[in-house]
Amino acid sequence: MLRFIRLLAVPLLLIALTLFAFYRSSVPAQTPAVLAALAGHGPLVVAHRGGMGLWPESSLFAYERASALGVDMIELDLRLSADEHLVVFHDTTLERTTNGRGAVAQYRLDQLQQLDAGYRWSADGGQSYPYRGQGIRIPSLAEVIERLPRQAKVLEIKAADAGIEDRLCALLTETGQLDRVIVGSHHERALRHFRNLCPGVATSADPTSVRLLLALDWLGLGQLLSPSYQALMIPEQHGMITVANPDLLLRAHERGLHVQLWTINEQPTMRRLLDLGADGLITDYPDRALQLLGRPTQLHAND
Repeated sequence: MLRFIRLLAVPLLLIALTLFAFYRSSVPAQTPAVLAALAGHGPLVVAHRGGMGLWPESSLFAYERASALGVDMIELDLRLSADEHLVVFHDTTLERTTNGRGAVAQYRLDQLQQLDAGYRWSADGGQSYPYRGQGIRIPSLAEVIERLPRQAKVLEIKAADAGIEDRLCALLTETGQLDRVIVGSHHERALRHFRNLCPGVATSADPTSVRLLLALDWLGLGQLLSPSYQALMIPEQHGMITVANPDLLLRAHERGLHVQLWTINEQPTMRRLLDLGADGLITDYPDRALQLLGRPTQLHAND
């Protein structure tokens, strides 16, 4: 028995020394410029696809309206057109939101911009379509930046292995947007490649990093984490798992992470998650979040 205890003590001691070394060398994330500039705003309101509950999603019209409403950030999904322009569009195909058909990647930018991006939007379950024929179209990222250069943005790379990362880094550099965006993706390899290309740009955690943080927190080892990202953008719930629990948010804040929760549309849920410690709400209805926070909900002219 004594021999067994001695044999067991050696690996346990090695594990303890390893964990201690990780703890001593762990470094919290630093607040990036895009979030430092918003530090006095309190909890942030992020217009999901420009506020898709209020107007046609992922359109320049939506982003201009959201900015005029006074949101802190706008959220944009990025794909490549056939002629390799960065276009703002969520789905792989066109049918759900436009009068077009087929994959976004099959069309040139000029062809995509001939489509009606307000064609399918309805606030009454399809009884009326108030934005049809109103000239609302699919924008390029360059157009959104040109129109709203000062607006903070959350950018999501939607397609893996498409070459989006190189073009995105180049465009952000050319337009002086490196300190005005947070870039994220569900594709770990794409996000890692973007970080290598644009190391000074703030990024959010990919799904693998979120799972690692959850596991470390469950083991009581969250303090060992040295994040390569600055923002944690997570749902409240994923299947049967409560992702946004008090312990995780506390640990994330200890590691210097800014936590935004998606997609939060009802005010009671917004209030509960803010009380839990959320730093921002990604929502289809930014007017509801602004109202809850006691901020104005009247549209004003963009700068």
